[in-house]
Amino acid sequence: MIKSFSFIVPGEVRGQGRPRTTIRGGYASIYDSPEDKANKHNIQLYAAEAMSSAEHGNLINSPKTGIAIEILCYVKVPEAMSKKRKEMAYRGEIRPLRKPDLDNVMKAVLDACNGVVWRDDKEVTKAQICRYYSDKPKLVVKVTWEEEEN
Repeated sequence: MIKSFSFIVPGEVRGQGRPRTTIRGGYASIYDSPEDKANKHNIQLYAAEAMSSAEHGNLINSPKTGIAIEILCYVKVPEAMSKKRKEMAYRGEIRPLRKPDLDNVMKAVLDACNGVVWRDDKEVTKAQICRYYSDKPKLVVKVTWEEEEN
């Protein structure tokens, strides 16, 4: 049986930044920046809401065959872009070739969903991510997994 759900995170799409390092008590300590923490927390909130509203709260403990994730990143069209190119962007004829890096967006989503959608992101066996232009920036995440039939 295939089970899936999706959620939307409105607002600017952010990728996972580089970890920060500090020395405390003679030891190195690594931490996420406040912006990265806020981004992950925001993703977690929308994922948790989607899980509960779709009545999938019990699925976090039940994947048997792996999880597939599809991420669609919708970023704003730059103001400096010509009118003709903006129209092409909205029609999907041209795609964004700028930040955020897709691998960093994927890392942020996978980390944010740990303990919310799945136990650990090592359960994700298939991933697809695409970037598009839009007048409303957002992140669309679709999660699909199969359970073994008994």
